[in-house]
Amino acid sequence: MSLLEAKHLTKRFAVKRNLFGRVTEWFTAVDDVSFTVEQGETLALVGESGAGKSTTGRMALRLIEPDMGEVRFEGEDLLALDGPAMRKRRQDMQMIFQDPFSSLAPHRTIGEAVAEPLLVHFGMGSKERLAIAAGLLDRVGLSAAVRERYPSELSGGQLQRVAIARALTLEPKLIVCDEPVAALDVSVRAQVLNLMHDLQAERKLAYLFVSHDLALVEVIADRVAVMSHGRIVEEGPSAELFRSPKTEYTAELLSAVPRPVPRSLRAPATTLG
Repeated sequence: MSLLEAKHLTKRFAVKRNLFGRVTEWFTAVDDVSFTVEQGETLALVGESGAGKSTTGRMALRLIEPDMGEVRFEGEDLLALDGPAMRKRRQDMQMIFQDPFSSLAPHRTIGEAVAEPLLVHFGMGSKERLAIAAGLLDRVGLSAAVRERYPSELSGGQLQRVAIARALTLEPKLIVCDEPVAALDVSVRAQVLNLMHDLQAERKLAYLFVSHDLALVEVIADRVAVMSHGRIVEEGPSAELFRSPKTEYTAELLSAVPRPVPRSLRAPATTLG
């Protein structure tokens, strides 16, 4: 049984309405998409802007409700769960966004932001949850001083590490990563990706990694699903797909990847703060 199984996901958005509010034109963002994610692996969803990658990732967590299709987590039908049951299930599934600043409350300290899920889900006391948050921030390479700072006081790389720490607070089994390093410079990007790789090995995490950057995907993904116009046009093991793409669209994407593609993203580990 797969950790996550999505079948025939479809999502349309209204783009035009008439004077009476009736929809006159639809845009199909995701069209009959199916995939699985296994425990401890990284499946990358790749494609050009507008291919439907982010919408697919959000539907996998029910942050967006699909119009059609099925999502199962450890065999459980997520679309059949009511609000309380889905909130409980979300302890196992978290998301890291491209812009971590927008996902953090500007008036809360970093320590409070990382600890907040423990209050929401478990009603944990302040001292205990802040201690757990401190341990997670240390694990992602942020110094003790960062805990008392606010999001506006941190760099992009530091904020993305905070977002990772926050995602780990509830000890999830799956993390959906929506372009998590796209806004970072190359050296910081390498550090963050290496951190995610190490955490995956430690905790047997599964990643659904949404990206347009095939150079990164080749290095980090176990499997790759290529999306175009809302559909998966090719899927396979990363090494095989990069060595011998089966569709013209995938070949065109690969031809635009700068060469040589780095075989390792390793950069010196640093403690930020």
